[in-house]
Amino acid sequence: MCGIVAYCGAPPAVPRLLSGLKRLEYRGYDSVGVGLLHRPDDRLCVHRAAGRLTDLVAALPNSGLEAVTTGIGHTRWATHGQPTAANAHPHQDCTQMIAVVHNGTIDNADEVTDWLDARGHKIATEVDTELIAHLIEEHLLEACDPLRASPVTTTEGPADRVAGPAALERLVAAVAGAVEHLRGSWALAVAMDGVPGIVLARHRSPLLLGVTRTALMAASDALGLGPHVEDVRELRDGDVVALAPNRQVSWYDRGGRAVAPPDPLRLSVRHVDAELGGALDYTSKEIAGQPAAAARILDTVAGRLVGGRLLDDLGLPSTLPVHLLACGSSAYAAAVTARLLTQFAGLRTRVMTASERIASPSDGDVLTVAFSQSGETADVLACLQDGRRGPWLAITNNPGSTLARRCDAVFDIQCGPELAVAATKSFTTQVLAGAALALALSTSRSRRDILAWERVLLAVPDRLAATDALAAPIAAELASTFAGQPGWIFISRGAGVPYAQEGALKLKELAYRWTEALPAGELKHGPIALVTSGVPVVAVTAMPTQRLAVNLREVAARGAQVITVGGRIPDAVLPAVLPAREPPWGPLESVVALQHLAREVAVELGHDVDRPRNLAKSVTVE
Repeated sequence: MCGIVAYCGAPPAVPRLLSGLKRLEYRGYDSVGVGLLHRPDDRLCVHRAAGRLTDLVAALPNSGLEAVTTGIGHTRWATHGQPTAANAHPHQDCTQMIAVVHNGTIDNADEVTDWLDARGHKIATEVDTELIAHLIEEHLLEACDPLRASPVTTTEGPADRVAGPAALERLVAAVAGAVEHLRGSWALAVAMDGVPGIVLARHRSPLLLGVTRTALMAASDALGLGPHVEDVRELRDGDVVALAPNRQVSWYDRGGRAVAPPDPLRLSVRHVDAELGGALDYTSKEIAGQPAAAARILDTVAGRLVGGRLLDDLGLPSTLPVHLLACGSSAYAAAVTARLLTQFAGLRTRVMTASERIASPSDGDVLTVAFSQSGETADVLACLQDGRRGPWLAITNNPGSTLARRCDAVFDIQCGPELAVAATKSFTTQVLAGAALALALSTSRSRRDILAWERVLLAVPDRLAATDALAAPIAAELASTFAGQPGWIFISRGAGVPYAQEGALKLKELAYRWTEALPAGELKHGPIALVTSGVPVVAVTAMPTQRLAVNLREVAARGAQVITVGGRIPDAVLPAVLPAREPPWGPLESVVALQHLAREVAVELGHDVDRPRNLAKSVTVE
């Protein structure tokens, strides 16, 4: 789960690389690095740092950067090796003349390591990306001496052998030869000492090429390209692409043969509002931004739910069984949607964790709804590559993403970029999109019934705003009391269960607390053994409240500290403003209170709520 940028063209390259990395830092922020080619001889310099982009900027030299016209950059979420400067990208070969940045995973890393060891290469890190640099080095050396039998040494530099007008083309051939050894996924950008230009390669990991008036830029998603890109093309699986400083682009297939470039794309890249605007952090800003985000998406569906107009606009059928694919917070939004589709719309529905999806011969034609905030979730994209039957709908916040481009229709949740890692407004708007879709698919329901629930749905922004105002100060008080508790239990009934699960996930993500989330009726089937004196039990109030009240008396009798969220059970501890009659999508407004609780506990414990440890916003490796 890493971010890649590359720049080739007129100076200044370094500010463009750094700004692209800043926009991609949601993909990882435990280490970062750049590889820069300096004029006039394209001398390669690599700079790396553990931590965030600010740590790299502090380590860059104070002079000489104005001469950089070409460079590659990477911000990392560690999958191989500890998040140290030594393991940060770019990675290099034995001679330190080749630099590689990579997003993806090399599945046959052990096999490649053994092969390189036998050829005399010295592997310096724990990171699979380093193997790619050595493979490129090996192919450059073999191109110069096909019968080479002696081990590689740090004095026999491949750059000396490929210098000259054909240097970039030879690097292309070496990259194409290197990837033939690999199994897995990769988006690569490669720079080399003395070689004017950059080589890109891609297999099962997104990589986009953008053209500006003065330069070529590449990035692992459109946000990294910046606002001045005029033309965008997505590399296909197997493509190897050479970028020259004069903005000339050459496309090759995996075998190194010249091919036509793919068609250009029209991407919608939204402006990133990076100002806190008085908020203490991006998490609190985005929690507070949920009423406005909800209003935006609801404005687009108002009046389109009765009579199938929303389905017609999306080009979707109304009678197929529905499969829902998602991971993380999106999976809980999918669970809400599935309950609606089954119980309200009367459709056969199946929810699948994308990483565990197993295609079934009995699937037949289905409508597959894929939930992904970023639209770049690798586990979801892999399901598309496994074969598909029937139409696919993407519910995403990124209409220019890989998922959106590959699906038949897109439901844009329009919540705007989330600069904090933990999902807040994207979860809420995914639920609203799912609710709108379910109401539109409820063809057996009366017009009057659909219109009545549409009015309740359209009032969600006001209830979210009221919950935000009521819950924030009380969540702070609860955090001061319960932050020291190492384990928490979240429960609910019926339509409230996915919200209890989402609340538990938020506490895990932000406060690093162990949580158990389950239907309240399951407590007696084992988990109640965890309840001891003082354990917080957070209950999201939902129908039937009488049965939930019984479960709360059971845990209270064993010493639990009960925190009720909502307003139906008397003396609710953490308020949420809910409709008088529970809607089919359940107590959505309760998530605002749960988000505040998780954030306040994390703040009480001194954690960085915007950049939780070990997490990235977009999970781009399986």
